Amino acid sequence: MRVHLGGHLSWYDPQKRSWLELPQSEPVRLLDLAARLGLPAAEISIAALNGRAVNLAEAVATDDDRVEFFSPLGGG
Repeated sequence: MRVHLGGHLSWYDPQKRSWLELPQSEPVRLLDLAARLGLPAAEISIAALNGRAVNLAEAVATDDDRVEFFSPLGGG
């Protein structure tokens, strides 16, 4: 599984990577994957599975999927 940590979410990775390759032997809920990566759910504003926005709490990914997590963006 290929996982993208967008925005400041890469700060939660010990190596500060924005892309991770994670072998996944069985399906995993994105909310559980985020927790395993140490990402606070409150910091994820958009979750995407294979390029489509999905519900973080309901979506399930497998080893062949591309998962992307994005933090809230601000500007002014």
